[in-house]
Amino acid sequence: MPVLYAYYACMQTIQIDDQVFAELSHRATGFHVAPNDVLRRILNLQTPASPQPHPSPQPPASMPVASTLPEFIGSERFQRHHQTIDRFLAILGWLHSADPKRFSEAVLGFHRGKRLYFAKSEEEVLQSGDSITAKPIPQSPFWALTTLDNKSKRIVIEDVLRALGYSAGDINLVVAELPDSGIRRSHGRARLLGSL
Repeated sequence: MPVLYAYYACMQTIQIDDQVFAELSHRATGFHVAPNDVLRRILNLQTPASPQPHPSPQPPASMPVASTLPEFIGSERFQRHHQTIDRFLAILGWLHSADPKRFSEAVLGFHRGKRLYFAKSEEEVLQSGDSITAKPIPQSPFWALTTLDNKSKRIVIEDVLRALGYSAGDINLVVAELPDSGIRRSHGRARLLGSL
Protein backbone atom coordinates (compact mmCIF):
# COMPACT_ATOMS: atom_id res chain seq x y z
CA MET A 1 0.00 0.00 0.00
CA PRO A 2 1.56 3.34 -1.00
CA VAL A 3 2.36 5.72 1.82
CA LEU A 4 2.24 9.47 1.33
CA TYR A 5 5.52 11.25 1.91
CA ALA A 6 5.21 14.95 1.31
CA TYR A 7 7.95 17.38 0.39
CA TYR A 8 6.96 21.01 0.36
CA ALA A 9 10.00 22.61 -1.32
CA CYS A 10 7.77 24.40 -3.85
CA MET A 11 4.44 23.55 -2.28
CA GLN A 12 4.27 20.43 -4.45
CA THR A 13 3.39 17.01 -3.06
CA ILE A 14 4.31 13.67 -4.58
CA GLN A 15 3.09 10.23 -3.56
CA ILE A 16 5.70 7.47 -3.37
CA ASP A 17 5.71 4.01 -1.84
CA ASP A 18 7.90 2.78 1.01
CA GLN A 19 10.45 1.12 -1.28
CA VAL A 20 11.02 4.32 -3.32
CA PHE A 21 11.27 6.39 -0.13
CA ALA A 22 13.78 3.93 1.35
CA GLU A 23 15.94 4.12 -1.79
CA LEU A 24 15.84 7.95 -1.79
CA SER A 25 16.82 7.95 1.88
CA HIS A 26 19.66 5.49 1.20
CA ARG A 27 21.05 7.64 -1.59
CA ALA A 28 20.80 10.82 0.47
CA THR A 29 22.21 9.48 3.75
CA GLY A 30 25.24 11.18 5.23
CA PHE A 31 25.65 14.02 2.77
CA HIS A 32 22.90 16.44 3.74
CA VAL A 33 21.43 15.79 0.31
CA ALA A 34 17.68 16.30 0.04
CA PRO A 35 15.50 13.76 -1.79
CA ASN A 36 14.89 16.49 -4.39
CA ASP A 37 18.65 16.61 -5.12
CA VAL A 38 18.73 12.81 -5.51
CA LEU A 39 15.83 12.94 -7.97
CA ARG A 40 17.48 15.80 -9.91
CA ARG A 41 20.65 13.71 -10.27
CA ILE A 42 18.72 10.61 -11.37
CA LEU A 43 16.66 12.64 -13.87
CA ASN A 44 19.76 14.49 -15.15
CA LEU A 45 18.23 17.91 -14.40
CA GLN A 46 20.28 21.08 -14.13
CA THR A 47 20.08 23.22 -11.01
CA PRO A 48 17.53 25.98 -11.66
CA ALA A 49 19.09 29.42 -12.22
CA SER A 50 16.33 31.28 -10.42
CA PRO A 51 16.27 31.33 -6.61
CA GLN A 52 13.91 28.92 -4.89
CA PRO A 53 10.86 30.36 -3.11
CA HIS A 54 12.03 28.90 0.22
CA PRO A 55 15.84 28.85 0.10
CA SER A 56 17.68 26.52 2.41
CA PRO A 57 20.27 28.01 4.77
CA GLN A 58 22.79 25.52 3.34
CA PRO A 59 23.96 25.90 -0.28
CA PRO A 60 22.28 23.43 -2.65
CA ALA A 61 24.37 20.26 -2.87
CA SER A 62 24.72 20.55 -6.63
CA MET A 63 26.38 23.99 -6.55
CA PRO A 64 30.18 24.11 -6.53
CA VAL A 65 31.52 25.62 -3.32
CA ALA A 66 35.23 25.86 -4.01
CA SER A 67 37.37 26.31 -7.09
CA THR A 68 40.40 24.41 -5.78
CA LEU A 69 40.82 21.21 -3.78
CA PRO A 70 42.48 22.97 -0.80
CA GLU A 71 39.59 25.48 -0.72
CA PHE A 72 37.09 22.63 -0.66
CA ILE A 73 38.98 20.80 2.12
CA GLY A 74 38.98 24.00 4.19
CA SER A 75 35.32 24.77 3.52
CA GLU A 76 32.56 24.46 6.09
CA ARG A 77 30.74 22.18 3.67
CA PHE A 78 33.53 19.62 3.86
CA GLN A 79 34.49 20.14 7.50
CA ARG A 80 30.95 19.47 8.72
CA HIS A 81 31.50 15.82 7.76
CA HIS A 82 32.91 14.03 10.79
CA GLN A 83 32.79 10.42 9.62
CA THR A 84 35.69 9.31 7.45
CA ILE A 85 33.32 7.59 5.00
CA ASP A 86 31.40 10.84 4.45
CA ARG A 87 34.66 12.74 3.91
CA PHE A 88 35.88 10.07 1.49
CA LEU A 89 32.71 10.31 -0.60
CA ALA A 90 32.55 14.12 -0.38
CA ILE A 91 36.10 14.38 -1.78
CA LEU A 92 35.24 12.00 -4.61
CA GLY A 93 32.11 14.05 -5.35
CA TRP A 94 34.10 17.28 -5.51
CA LEU A 95 36.71 15.68 -7.77
CA HIS A 96 33.95 14.60 -10.14
CA SER A 97 32.39 18.07 -10.22
CA ALA A 98 35.82 19.65 -10.85
CA ASP A 99 36.54 17.54 -13.96
CA PRO A 100 33.89 14.91 -14.79
CA LYS A 101 35.67 13.51 -17.86
CA ARG A 102 39.07 12.97 -16.22
CA PHE A 103 37.44 11.70 -13.03
CA SER A 104 35.45 9.13 -15.04
CA GLU A 105 38.61 7.90 -16.75
CA ALA A 106 40.53 7.72 -13.46
CA VAL A 107 37.93 5.82 -11.45
CA LEU A 108 36.71 3.46 -14.15
CA GLY A 109 40.32 2.49 -14.80
CA PHE A 110 41.04 1.95 -11.08
CA HIS A 111 41.61 -1.69 -10.11
CA ARG A 112 43.13 -3.53 -7.16
CA GLY A 113 42.81 -7.29 -7.27
CA LYS A 114 39.37 -8.66 -8.15
CA ARG A 115 37.35 -6.01 -6.39
CA LEU A 116 35.74 -3.22 -8.32
CA TYR A 117 36.21 0.03 -6.42
CA PHE A 118 34.13 2.28 -8.68
CA ALA A 119 31.29 1.62 -11.10
CA LYS A 120 28.24 3.20 -12.68
CA SER A 121 25.88 1.08 -10.58
CA GLU A 122 25.74 -0.35 -7.09
CA GLU A 123 25.19 -3.83 -8.52
CA GLU A 124 28.48 -3.76 -10.46
CA VAL A 125 30.42 -3.02 -7.28
CA LEU A 126 28.54 -5.58 -5.19
CA GLN A 127 29.11 -8.35 -7.74
CA SER A 128 32.88 -7.93 -7.46
CA GLY A 129 33.12 -9.39 -3.95
CA ASP A 130 31.38 -10.89 -0.94
CA SER A 131 30.03 -8.97 2.05
CA ILE A 132 30.76 -5.57 0.58
CA THR A 133 28.79 -2.35 0.42
CA ALA A 134 28.73 0.52 -2.03
CA LYS A 135 27.46 4.08 -1.76
CA PRO A 136 26.76 6.70 -4.40
CA ILE A 137 29.38 9.37 -4.95
CA PRO A 138 27.55 12.68 -4.42
CA GLN A 139 26.74 14.72 -7.52
CA SER A 140 27.99 12.00 -9.85
CA PRO A 141 26.66 8.94 -11.66
CA PHE A 142 29.20 6.70 -9.90
CA TRP A 143 29.19 4.34 -6.94
CA ALA A 144 32.17 3.61 -4.70
CA LEU A 145 33.13 0.54 -2.71
CA THR A 146 32.83 1.58 0.93
CA THR A 147 33.72 -1.64 2.75
CA LEU A 148 37.23 -0.34 3.34
CA ASP A 149 39.18 0.48 6.46
CA ASN A 150 40.40 4.07 6.74
CA LYS A 151 43.93 3.20 5.68
CA SER A 152 42.55 1.70 2.46
CA LYS A 153 40.39 4.78 1.87
CA ARG A 154 43.52 6.93 2.11
CA ILE A 155 45.36 4.69 -0.38
CA VAL A 156 42.45 4.79 -2.84
CA ILE A 157 42.10 8.59 -2.59
CA GLU A 158 45.87 9.04 -2.97
CA ASP A 159 45.90 6.85 -6.11
CA VAL A 160 42.89 8.67 -7.63
CA LEU A 161 44.44 12.07 -6.91
CA ARG A 162 47.73 10.98 -8.43
CA ALA A 163 45.90 9.72 -11.55
CA LEU A 164 44.20 13.12 -11.81
CA GLY A 165 47.55 14.92 -11.65
CA TYR A 166 47.23 16.58 -8.23
CA SER A 167 50.39 17.78 -6.51
CA ALA A 168 52.02 16.01 -3.58
CA GLY A 169 50.98 18.93 -1.37
CA ASP A 170 47.31 18.58 -2.29
CA ILE A 171 47.49 14.80 -1.84
CA ASN A 172 49.06 15.19 1.62
CA LEU A 173 46.35 17.68 2.59
CA VAL A 174 43.55 15.32 1.57
CA VAL A 175 45.07 12.17 3.09
CA ALA A 176 45.47 13.95 6.44
CA GLU A 177 41.72 14.63 6.44
CA LEU A 178 40.93 10.88 6.48
CA PRO A 179 42.48 9.83 9.79
CA ASP A 180 41.95 6.68 11.79
CA SER A 181 40.30 7.28 15.13
CA GLY A 182 43.02 8.22 17.56
CA ILE A 183 45.30 9.82 14.94
CA ARG A 184 45.74 13.47 15.74
CA ARG A 185 45.86 15.67 12.66
CA SER A 186 48.29 18.10 14.26
CA HIS A 187 51.01 15.44 14.35
CA GLY A 188 52.58 15.47 10.97
CA ARG A 189 50.81 14.33 7.92
CA ALA A 190 54.11 12.79 6.87
CA ARG A 191 53.76 10.14 9.55
CA LEU A 192 50.32 9.24 8.24
CA LEU A 193 51.57 9.11 4.66
CA GLY A 194 54.59 7.07 5.64
CA SER A 195 52.31 4.27 6.80
CA LEU A 196 50.57 3.90 3.42
